[in-house]
Amino acid sequence: MKKKPILTATVALLTMASLAACSMPSSQTQATTGQVIKQNTTTSSINWDELPSKEVTLDDKGLTITEAGTYILKGETTAGVTVKASGDVRLILAGATISANDRPAIHIEKANTAQLELQDGTTNTVKDSSTHSKEDLDGAIHAETDLIVAGQGNLMVEANYQDGIVSTGNLSIENGILQVVASDDGIRGRDSVTINSGNISINAQGDGIKSNNDEDSSKGNVTINNGDISISAGDDSIKAESSLVINDGNISVAQSMEGLEGTNVTINGGTVDVTANDDGINAASDAAGADIFIKVTGGHIEVQVGPGDTDAFDSNGKLEISGGHIDISAQSAFDVDGQINFSGGTITVNGEIMTEIVQTGPGAPGDMPPGEEEQAFGNRG
Repeated sequence: MKKKPILTATVALLTMASLAACSMPSSQTQATTGQVIKQNTTTSSINWDELPSKEVTLDDKGLTITEAGTYILKGETTAGVTVKASGDVRLILAGATISANDRPAIHIEKANTAQLELQDGTTNTVKDSSTHSKEDLDGAIHAETDLIVAGQGNLMVEANYQDGIVSTGNLSIENGILQVVASDDGIRGRDSVTINSGNISINAQGDGIKSNNDEDSSKGNVTINNGDISISAGDDSIKAESSLVINDGNISVAQSMEGLEGTNVTINGGTVDVTANDDGINAASDAAGADIFIKVTGGHIEVQVGPGDTDAFDSNGKLEISGGHIDISAQSAFDVDGQINFSGGTITVNGEIMTEIVQTGPGAPGDMPPGEEEQAFGNRG
């Protein structure tokens, strides 16, 4: 078999003709042979076998990709990687160190869908500078399309300008060992963030994980289906403009202003440990007619909040607890503006097992208008 040549990054344009002319040695087949990827973040399936593959050794001239396909990146560059392709692009980081001085270190300017894959057994680093020439390109990894992160390798992201990993569409994390240190937000998908697995560590001065589309009520969602996630945040640890749903996984928030926040927050399973200086779990929205609630159907949840005007559970709408184990350490355990339904699960507040939910925040019975006090109590039925 004719071995595929290794190109340097001095070739900015990789043509489809040259890709088709090169075949791969058997030792590289597994690294570039794709599979059908079906994501809930995109309406189409991607078969990477149908697209060409190329191995690239990075240098300080940087790399610009203009054709669809798989690109295996090794080596080091201080001039960044840019994607301007009309099709699907997969970047396999196979021991790559990528940085840039005045822009995102990896900028996916154009692609149908982009996949960032971390090759098993490799350690990769992506780093930007403290200034960007275009302020709206605020991620060290910045995708102006849907972005999928996958693979079993390691990725360290150092975001000195603002955000760590950004998609202006849907961001899906399928796997990987990710460590993100960010001057602002750690991981942000404007339309949605979905985490299906992975080991993720975030240290962010702003929000840890965030979806911030406030123009379409069907978007701005965060869904966590599994994974080990640890967050230290200067603002909210996980924030969804619309719905925040936790189905499983291990989530540990060591520091935050508010722990979990969304128009509505649903916890169906997993282990959630939140430490917050303000509210631990908060459901709120300024949108007219918004469906505001906190719902717990399962999982093991621990919430610790600081002193003062803070609440472990703060819902500007309804609160429903039908399962799970909740352990609260707080001066105020519950502040609920709407109806309370406590039908299952266990709740412990400051070491005491509760058989009913009693308002202890600003919405407590003594602070409520006559006729509304019955909403301040939720008896376990």
